[in-house]
Amino acid sequence: MAALMAQVEFGDLERPLPSSPGGTPHFKAQHHLQQALDRFYPRRYRYGAPPEQLRHLVDQLTTKWASLQGCSSPECIRIYLTVARKWPFFGAKLFAAQPSRENTLVWIAVNEDGVSILDHNTMQVHVTYPYSSVMTFGGCRDDFMLVIRSIPDQSSGNGHIEKLIFRMAAPKIAEATFIMASYMNHCPVTVNPPNYPPATHQPWQLGGQQFSASIPRAAKRPTLL
Repeated sequence: MAALMAQVEFGDLERPLPSSPGGTPHFKAQHHLQQALDRFYPRRYRYGAPPEQLRHLVDQLTTKWASLQGCSSPECIRIYLTVARKWPFFGAKLFAAQPSRENTLVWIAVNEDGVSILDHNTMQVHVTYPYSSVMTFGGCRDDFMLVIRSIPDQSSGNGHIEKLIFRMAAPKIAEATFIMASYMNHCPVTVNPPNYPPATHQPWQLGGQQFSASIPRAAKRPTLL
């Protein structure tokens, strides 16, 4: 995919000719290869890599880019999008966040289907929450909060409530909240309400503290903080 973007940006990769005086074409090709790596290849995949691995990466990029000779920009973009759409989170908005009481980073992926927590390095999915399970979301003091309701137990009718806190920059909290609210407004969420005692609010124990969550109703929408 880096080679496709390089072909769009720079065109055909110039290969040095044996009779080239001064080696200028070779220098230009190396310069474009380095630019393509810096701009289009994820930095986290290069960070800490040994020199031999980086040289192998450059060789791979050179081979892939050279194979695209004569390929037009529209055709490269079509191929790029075809490949990208195979990723389940294509089109999702990703937010880097730090879970409360943890030193590791994660990605919060927001799309039309719900909210997913991804590993920051591998992009593997830790967990996905459909919007039907989101009770409350938005800014909480200086953090981003999600309150998730699990499917009620069939025998007891009780559901588990989980409060997730993430450290994020204030503008990103506002953006994530706005995108989630927009998806929920555009795609109405219908939830079958559990059999709770009739009340306007019911307290739940979360991390040793009492938290009041809205009781889901037949056409329930999550509470926006």
